[in-house]
Amino acid sequence: MPERRAVAADVGYGYTKAVSTSGKRACFPSVVAPAVEDPLAGALSGGPGHRVQVRRLNGEIDEKLVGEAALRSLAAVTTLSREKPREMHDWLVLAAAYLCGVGGGGVFPGQADLAVGLPLAYYRSQKEALAERLKRLAAWVSVDGGEERYISFNRVLVLPQGAGAVAACPEMLPEEGLVGVVDVGQYTTDYLLLEIGSGKPVPVLDCCGSAEVGVHLIHRIVAAEFQAKTGAPLPVEMREGVIKTRKITFNGRTVDLYAAVEKAIFDAAQAVSQRVLGAWGNRAGFVRAVLLVGGGSVLLKDHLEKCLPGVAVPEDPVYANAVGFLKALAGC
Repeated sequence: MPERRAVAADVGYGYTKAVSTSGKRACFPSVVAPAVEDPLAGALSGGPGHRVQVRRLNGEIDEKLVGEAALRSLAAVTTLSREKPREMHDWLVLAAAYLCGVGGGGVFPGQADLAVGLPLAYYRSQKEALAERLKRLAAWVSVDGGEERYISFNRVLVLPQGAGAVAACPEMLPEEGLVGVVDVGQYTTDYLLLEIGSGKPVPVLDCCGSAEVGVHLIHRIVAAEFQAKTGAPLPVEMREGVIKTRKITFNGRTVDLYAAVEKAIFDAAQAVSQRVLGAWGNRAGFVRAVLLVGGGSVLLKDHLEKCLPGVAVPEDPVYANAVGFLKALAGC
């Protein structure tokens, strides 16, 4: 029987990030859409994203687009609800696991160990149900026409968002005192306050939680400004590109959104910092360092450095949670 692998998946509202013990990584938008037949029969490149085929143990076969490919579909499924739709979450986990090298073929393909995260606000109420569901998840999976591999999970570890960053970056933590973790995602920002003594971080429970603020605030503000200037809605799949370039071509002319994007980033950073500092209360002034992670940290870093004490950003803040989850899984 082949050696069992382990994979950690940080399934966010915006992006799914995953790492495995094989050293492989995957990152793609947390979007799923029905697969459609290519009318060009492959004459042009399929572009970014993935076509995922799942063959369940009852013989049922289904195929969907995942990631960037799904974003371009009018039938794309994403969510901002507290609990991600079960089927959508399963497709994201299976795709991430496959892309990270998990799974096997043959008569005895083996199982993998899995670690996933949940926002702090939903962790207590959802962790057990999520773990049990993922333990039952099993299917033969193929991505982009690759080999079919059987994926199922032996151990499933569910951890709170933000906690992974602590395990991933111990060298960035002070030896003692208060340290914060702020994980800025698409829809939620998770924050922790830890007291470190004897080298071990202990959470200050009444200062840990989730706030429904994140990168989606920037998308919403920029989309509203685009509509005010053009009278047309800005498609969801184009918003990230507009935020990067600060402009877009519409009806043959360039729509300048530089000022709107800059203001949106500032406003989002203010919203995040106010919620975090409000939750930390009178302890905020005693925080020695704040570990800033998550996909939103890249956009908000410059502004949050002015609002939060001692901000430190890991070399790869997007994968920080997934890397920490994998370390936690190895330590079980």
